[in-house]
Amino acid sequence: MSHFPPPPKLPPKTGLFRRVPPAVFPAVLGLLGLVSAWRHAIAAFGVPTPPVDMAIGAVSLLFLFCSGAYLAKVMLRPGALVDDVRTLPGRTGVATLCVGLMVEAGLLAQFSPATAIVLLLLGFTGLLVLALHVLPQRLRGTDTAGPPTPALHLVFVGFIVAPGAAVPLGLAEAFLPWLIWYCIAAAVLVSVVTMGPLVTGNAPVPLRPLQVIHLAPWAFFSMSANLTGQVVLAQVSLVLACLVALVLAVRIRWLTAGEFSGFWSAFTFPVTALAGAFLTSYLSLGFEPLRVAGGLVLVAVTLYVPVIAFKVLKAWASGTLAVKTNASIA
Repeated sequence: MSHFPPPPKLPPKTGLFRRVPPAVFPAVLGLLGLVSAWRHAIAAFGVPTPPVDMAIGAVSLLFLFCSGAYLAKVMLRPGALVDDVRTLPGRTGVATLCVGLMVEAGLLAQFSPATAIVLLLLGFTGLLVLALHVLPQRLRGTDTAGPPTPALHLVFVGFIVAPGAAVPLGLAEAFLPWLIWYCIAAAVLVSVVTMGPLVTGNAPVPLRPLQVIHLAPWAFFSMSANLTGQVVLAQVSLVLACLVALVLAVRIRWLTAGEFSGFWSAFTFPVTALAGAFLTSYLSLGFEPLRVAGGLVLVAVTLYVPVIAFKVLKAWASGTLAVKTNASIA
């Protein structure tokens, strides 16, 4: 009588929302940044408002769905949030969720100020709690997320998007310049610690796309400074953003040497922020080359950001994103 080995055990089903990967949020932030840039294009190029508002609504619904799905996971097991924050992809995703809440607040400010205020406070408070959680671990050298990477910009500098909602809502206007200067100091420190691999080329292939995040702070500094009337700071920040973008363009083959992963979302929101920085600077100064540059960058990100976001969302739907990013299970 022949005997056959038992069939391999199938992996347990985790349920629809039991393993939502926070790594989906950087790609969604890229889409939020894209529609934000198109909103600036209404004033800069006379783009019709209704199509832009429709795009804002569609992306807002997607962000709401992703946020609700992740909240459902955390409600099933609150410790899942702590587990996610221990890993680099998870922490980056949670930080991006908080930043996304503040960006969404800016998009909704003219439609529903009360909702925008709630989202702004949730995002700002959540990011503050995350930063206060991560900072002692970094200082003690006990951080489980590995060596420092440019993703730390999201944790410690992500507050820079707050003026985008606070200014139209008329909130904390006296506090915002101080917030911007804190973020500049934090960005300089994070850049000094993490920009070395971009220059030396000494970085693991899968983590190379994270270097693009170095562009985001300076682009957001420019936009926030324009909003708060600090025109000189805005233009200096834009020049620095352009220099970082130039270095990234020179290193593009090095940055894209690996296969596609969730970390490729880093190619989305920093570049959409650059488009917004050009357009807000044009609206402040009326300098035509800024409008041309902003338009060119906006066209470029409109072509590729949705593609990256679609591939990341597809990886989430198939379950591979959760596995590859070691997302926690509720």
